[in-house]
Amino acid sequence: MSAALIELAGIERVFQLGDSEVHALRSLDLSIAAGEYVAVMGPSGSGKSTLLNLLGLLDRPNAGTYHLEGRDVTTLSAEEQARVRSERIGFVFQSFHLVPR
Repeated sequence: MSAALIELAGIERVFQLGDSEVHALRSLDLSIAAGEYVAVMGPSGSGKSTLLNLLGLLDRPNAGTYHLEGRDVTTLSAEEQARVRSERIGFVFQSFHLVPR
């Protein structure tokens, strides 16, 4: 197996909802090798979109580290994250209204 392309360690993402905290991701560890296919599945509210937003550098974790191609991208500035996103990350969106019936 190839070296990890994506490495998440101890990722936490907490949202404040009024006086309550909603833990979308708790202590998530994930390693994805180059060329590996991954499916993210789970019930509504299980953190799938939160995870994808973090992987795409569209959101930041409250705790933990994210290494992309061996580089810690967790603490990059918004400008640096935008540069990495435009050069190293691709998005494929699928919405019901875009998929022919």
